[in-house]
Amino acid sequence: MILKLAYKNILGNGWRSLINVIILSIVLTGMIWMQGLYDGWGRIARRQMIAWQFGSGHYEQVNYDKYDSFTLDKSNAALSPEMEKQVADGKAVPILYSAGVIYPQGRMTPVVIKGIPTQQSILAIPTEYLKIADKSAPVIPVIIGKQMAKSTRLSEGDQFTMRWKDIYGVFNAYDVVIAKVMNTPVPTTDVAQVWMDYDKLNEVKALNNSATLIVLKDKPVNSDLGSDWRYLSTDDSMAGTDAMISAKRVGGYVIFTLLLFLAMVAIFDTQILSIFKRRKEIGTLIALGLTKRQIIRLFTLEGTLYMLLGTVFTGIFGMPLFLYFGIKGYSMPVDVSSYNIAGMSDSIKCYYSPIMIISTFLIVMLVTVFASWLPTARIARMKATDALLGKV
Repeated sequence: MILKLAYKNILGNGWRSLINVIILSIVLTGMIWMQGLYDGWGRIARRQMIAWQFGSGHYEQVNYDKYDSFTLDKSNAALSPEMEKQVADGKAVPILYSAGVIYPQGRMTPVVIKGIPTQQSILAIPTEYLKIADKSAPVIPVIIGKQMAKSTRLSEGDQFTMRWKDIYGVFNAYDVVIAKVMNTPVPTTDVAQVWMDYDKLNEVKALNNSATLIVLKDKPVNSDLGSDWRYLSTDDSMAGTDAMISAKRVGGYVIFTLLLFLAMVAIFDTQILSIFKRRKEIGTLIALGLTKRQIIRLFTLEGTLYMLLGTVFTGIFGMPLFLYFGIKGYSMPVDVSSYNIAGMSDSIKCYYSPIMIISTFLIVMLVTVFASWLPTARIARMKATDALLGKV
C-alpha cells in the first residue's frame, strides 16, 4: 500500500517529479561518463606503454636513474648467456642508453640515444628501418618520433651530426640520417629520443653486448637476474602514470560532489514542499491508523522512486552517449601532444566497468534516500489534530 501511495504521489507532483528525475539522470550520466573517461584513459595508457616501452615487465641496470641524465653513460651491463639465449629466441629485447647531442642545421640539441636490435618484435617501434646494409657506410640510419621531428624541424631523409661519449670518456661523432619518423603515442619513446641499431651503439661506445634495459615478452618465473639488474613489473612501471591519473580524478571528485549536492538539494526541497502542502493528508493518514514511522517511510520511498526513475532515464537517454564515447572515443578539444602524457595522443575510449556503475548507483541512491528522509523529521513532531487543521 505504501509503495502504491508513493507512486501515485509522484505522479500527482507532475512537473516537479519530472524535474527531479531529470536532475538525477543528469547526475548519474555525468558521474558515470567522467569515471568511464578516467578508466578508459588508464587502460589505453597502460596498453600503449606495454606495446611501446615496457612489454610484460623489464629489467633496469642498477645504476640507471631515469631522473638523472648523468647516469646514462654508466648504466650498462653485459648480458648473461641465459639472457642472450632469450634475446635470440625473441623472448627479450635489450636496449642500450647513451647521452648524446645532435646538431641539426648547426643547432645543438641534447638527446638520449637508444640502441635496439633491428630484428626485435616485442615492442611496436619500427626497428626494421635501423638495419645497416653496409657496415662501412659513413652514415648511420636512425629513427625519431613525430614530436621530436616537430621540435627539431627534421624530416625523413635529413642528415645531421650526432655526438656521444664512449666508456673511456672519449667523444665520438657520426653523421646520421633519419630513416623513419614514427608516430608513437608514448612520449618517453619520442621526446628527445634518437633510436639506432643496438649492435652499432655497442660498437661505438666500446661495449660488448651490453644493455641498460631488458624488455621481456612474458612475465619471468624468477625475476632475479643478479646484482647488476633490478626487475620492474608493469604495475611498477605504470606507477607514475597511475598516480597522475589518480590526481586528475580528484578534480572529478569535486564535480561529483557538486552534482550530488545539486541532486540532494532538488530532492530535499521537493520533500519539504511536499510535506508543507500535504499537512492535511498526513493528518488524515495518521487518523486512519498509519503510524508516523510508516508515513516517514512513505516520503522516503517517494525519494527513492525518484532515483529509480532517474536510473531508467539514464539508461534510455544516457546509453547513446555512453556507447558513442565507448566506441568512437573522446578526442581532446585542444592539441595535447606536447603535454608528454601517455594515452592522450589518441581519442580516449571510455570504459564502464560493472563495479564502477554499481558503486555510482549506490552512492547516488544513498544520498537520495538521506535527502528524502531528512525533511521527514517534521512528521515525527507533528500532531494529527494540527495536521488536520493545516498547522505545522
